[in-house]
Amino acid sequence: MKRSRFALAALIALAGVVQAFGQTNFYEEVSSMWYSGNKTGVLSIAQQRLQQNTNDVAGLILKMEYQIEFVELSAVSNTMQRVLDVGSQVTTTNFAAAFPLVQSDINHLFQMLPLYPTNEIAGDIEKANISNKPLSSGYAIKALQDDGYFQ
Repeated sequence: MKRSRFALAALIALAGVVQAFGQTNFYEEVSSMWYSGNKTGVLSIAQQRLQQNTNDVAGLILKMEYQIEFVELSAVSNTMQRVLDVGSQVTTTNFAAAFPLVQSDINHLFQMLPLYPTNEIAGDIEKANISNKPLSSGYAIKALQDDGYFQ
Protein backbone atom coordinates (compact mmCIF):
# COMPACT_ATOMS: atom_id res chain seq x y z
CA MET A 1 0.00 0.00 0.00
CA LYS A 2 2.79 2.41 0.93
CA ARG A 3 4.57 1.57 -2.32
CA SER A 4 1.54 2.44 -4.47
CA ARG A 5 1.04 5.74 -2.61
CA PHE A 6 4.69 6.60 -3.16
CA ALA A 7 4.39 5.69 -6.85
CA LEU A 8 1.26 7.82 -7.19
CA ALA A 9 2.94 10.76 -5.41
CA ALA A 10 6.00 10.42 -7.64
CA LEU A 11 3.82 10.31 -10.75
CA ILE A 12 1.93 13.45 -9.68
CA ALA A 13 5.20 15.25 -8.95
CA LEU A 14 6.63 14.21 -12.32
CA ALA A 15 3.49 15.40 -14.11
CA GLY A 16 3.87 18.76 -12.40
CA VAL A 17 7.50 19.03 -13.49
CA VAL A 18 6.62 18.09 -17.08
CA GLN A 19 3.78 20.63 -17.17
CA ALA A 20 5.96 23.35 -15.67
CA PHE A 21 8.70 22.61 -18.19
CA GLY A 22 6.22 22.79 -21.03
CA GLN A 23 4.83 26.09 -19.77
CA THR A 24 8.28 27.54 -19.18
CA ASN A 25 9.20 26.70 -22.76
CA PHE A 26 5.88 27.70 -24.29
CA TYR A 27 7.51 29.97 -26.88
CA GLU A 28 9.89 27.24 -28.00
CA GLU A 29 7.03 24.73 -28.20
CA VAL A 30 4.69 26.82 -30.34
CA SER A 31 7.51 28.22 -32.49
CA SER A 32 8.78 24.73 -33.23
CA MET A 33 5.28 23.48 -34.02
CA TRP A 34 4.62 26.41 -36.35
CA TYR A 35 8.01 26.13 -38.08
CA SER A 36 7.54 22.39 -38.63
CA GLY A 37 4.17 23.06 -40.27
CA ASN A 38 1.89 22.03 -37.39
CA LYS A 39 -0.06 25.26 -37.57
CA THR A 40 -3.38 23.63 -36.70
CA GLY A 41 -1.70 22.36 -33.53
CA VAL A 42 -0.78 25.95 -32.65
CA LEU A 43 -4.37 27.02 -33.34
CA SER A 44 -5.58 24.22 -31.07
CA ILE A 45 -3.34 25.50 -28.26
CA ALA A 46 -4.71 29.01 -28.84
CA GLN A 47 -8.29 27.77 -28.71
CA GLN A 48 -7.65 25.80 -25.53
CA ARG A 49 -6.14 28.84 -23.85
CA LEU A 50 -9.06 31.02 -24.98
CA GLN A 51 -11.60 28.50 -23.69
CA GLN A 52 -10.00 28.84 -20.27
CA ASN A 53 -9.71 32.64 -20.47
CA THR A 54 -11.19 34.69 -23.32
CA ASN A 55 -8.70 37.46 -22.51
CA ASP A 56 -5.60 35.28 -22.76
CA VAL A 57 -3.31 37.50 -24.80
CA ALA A 58 -1.08 34.58 -25.89
CA GLY A 59 -4.10 32.68 -27.17
CA LEU A 60 -5.32 35.75 -29.01
CA ILE A 61 -1.92 36.36 -30.61
CA LEU A 62 -1.63 32.74 -31.76
CA LYS A 63 -5.19 32.75 -33.10
CA MET A 64 -4.44 35.98 -34.97
CA GLU A 65 -1.26 34.48 -36.38
CA TYR A 66 -3.21 31.50 -37.74
CA GLN A 67 -5.96 33.68 -39.21
CA ILE A 68 -3.43 35.90 -40.94
CA GLU A 69 -1.48 32.93 -42.28
CA PHE A 70 -4.58 31.20 -43.63
CA VAL A 71 -6.13 34.45 -44.92
CA GLU A 72 -9.24 34.23 -42.74
CA LEU A 73 -10.21 37.77 -43.66
CA SER A 74 -13.71 37.58 -42.20
CA ALA A 75 -12.38 36.79 -38.71
CA VAL A 76 -8.95 38.33 -38.43
CA SER A 77 -10.06 41.96 -37.97
CA ASN A 78 -11.98 41.07 -34.81
CA THR A 79 -9.07 39.04 -33.46
CA MET A 80 -6.57 41.81 -34.22
CA GLN A 81 -8.78 44.29 -32.36
CA ARG A 82 -8.99 41.91 -29.39
CA VAL A 83 -5.18 41.61 -29.35
CA LEU A 84 -4.94 45.41 -29.25
CA ASP A 85 -7.58 45.73 -26.52
CA VAL A 86 -6.26 42.94 -24.28
CA GLY A 87 -2.58 43.52 -25.04
CA SER A 88 -2.79 47.16 -24.04
CA GLN A 89 -3.77 46.01 -20.55
CA VAL A 90 -0.69 43.79 -20.10
CA THR A 91 1.94 45.75 -18.18
CA THR A 92 4.71 43.19 -17.71
CA THR A 93 8.13 44.56 -18.60
CA ASN A 94 9.07 42.64 -21.74
CA PHE A 95 5.60 42.48 -23.26
CA ALA A 96 5.00 46.18 -22.60
CA ALA A 97 8.26 46.89 -24.45
CA ALA A 98 7.24 44.63 -27.37
CA PHE A 99 3.63 45.81 -27.56
CA PRO A 100 4.29 48.96 -29.63
CA LEU A 101 5.60 46.68 -32.40
CA VAL A 102 2.51 44.46 -32.05
CA GLN A 103 0.36 47.60 -32.38
CA SER A 104 2.33 48.80 -35.39
CA ASP A 105 2.08 45.42 -37.13
CA ILE A 106 -1.67 45.21 -36.51
CA ASN A 107 -2.31 48.81 -37.58
CA HIS A 108 -0.39 48.15 -40.80
CA LEU A 109 -2.48 45.02 -41.41
CA PHE A 110 -5.71 46.96 -40.81
CA GLN A 111 -4.63 49.31 -43.61
CA MET A 112 -3.67 46.46 -45.94
CA LEU A 113 -6.71 44.19 -45.49
CA PRO A 114 -9.04 46.24 -47.73
CA LEU A 115 -6.39 46.15 -50.45
CA TYR A 116 -5.91 42.38 -50.36
CA PRO A 117 -6.41 40.97 -53.87
CA THR A 118 -9.19 38.40 -53.58
CA ASN A 119 -7.89 36.51 -56.60
CA GLU A 120 -4.76 35.62 -54.60
CA ILE A 121 -6.52 34.18 -51.52
CA ALA A 122 -6.58 30.55 -52.70
CA GLY A 123 -2.89 30.60 -53.62
CA ASP A 124 -1.93 32.25 -50.36
CA ILE A 125 -3.89 29.67 -48.36
CA GLU A 126 -1.89 26.95 -50.14
CA LYS A 127 1.34 28.76 -49.27
CA ALA A 128 0.24 28.83 -45.62
CA ASN A 129 0.71 25.06 -45.47
CA ILE A 130 4.41 25.38 -46.25
CA SER A 131 6.66 24.58 -43.30
CA ASN A 132 9.94 26.26 -42.36
CA LYS A 133 8.30 29.64 -41.83
CA PRO A 134 8.80 31.39 -38.48
CA LEU A 135 6.02 32.54 -36.20
CA SER A 136 5.66 36.21 -37.20
CA SER A 137 4.44 37.32 -33.77
CA GLY A 138 6.85 35.04 -31.97
CA TYR A 139 8.61 38.03 -30.42
CA ALA A 140 5.43 38.84 -28.46
CA ILE A 141 5.06 35.26 -27.22
CA LYS A 142 8.75 35.25 -26.25
CA ALA A 143 8.27 38.51 -24.34
CA LEU A 144 5.36 36.98 -22.44
CA GLN A 145 7.48 33.93 -21.63
CA ASP A 146 10.36 36.11 -20.45
CA ASP A 147 7.87 37.87 -18.16
CA GLY A 148 6.84 34.54 -16.60
CA TYR A 149 3.36 34.63 -18.16
CA PHE A 150 3.26 30.87 -18.72
CA GLN A 151 4.24 29.73 -15.22
